[in-house]
Amino acid sequence: MLSGVANESYVSSIDALRTRVSLLERARAEDSQLAWEELLGYYEPFVSKVLVSMGFHGADLDDARQQVSLRLWKGLKKYERDPERAKFRTWFAKLIRNTALNIVRSKKRQPVGPSLDDENSGQAAVLSDESEIEARVEEEWQQYVVEMALERARGKFSGNAVEVFTRSLSGESVEDIAEELGIKVNTVYILKHRVKTVLLREIQSLKQDLEGATNEA
Repeated sequence: MLSGVANESYVSSIDALRTRVSLLERARAEDSQLAWEELLGYYEPFVSKVLVSMGFHGADLDDARQQVSLRLWKGLKKYERDPERAKFRTWFAKLIRNTALNIVRSKKRQPVGPSLDDENSGQAAVLSDESEIEARVEEEWQQYVVEMALERARGKFSGNAVEVFTRSLSGESVEDIAEELGIKVNTVYILKHRVKTVLLREIQSLKQDLEGATNEA
């Protein structure tokens, strides 16, 4: 359980101070190497998930991940956030797609065996569908943010509060959760609500920090 209302207020104040200037904005500054490394630490696992879903693996995955990181670093210097035109992750989705497509096309120009050439052709065909890639990145990003937010939330609760919440997400009934954990049904409802409240706050904090977003979905 959370340690109390006072602790919630303190944590909320710290979060607000930390995200007043988002990590994304700090990483764009010329002298913010630490912010860039922190941003990359958040995005690298996400980029890997997206690239794997695109069919990259082994050395090709490592190469693609490095090229995406390099292009992100260069692109951030020129990127201007404009919610009316596109979200940051829409811009980022195109960057990942174009990087991946360039790698596949480059490999096609190299002398390769028929099986590898066929594989690259199929991969290029998938990557050429920009709307599909954008939707894939969006889906992966929403899931990734929830996972990160839930991990953050774990540190703010003791006992079995988070377990109650995750069990309820998996479809277990309130009655079954209460019986399994030896707690009251009413306690299950209370814990679910508390974890959900903190989780939503962490999701918004992460989006603001990593995308400079406040009201973006």
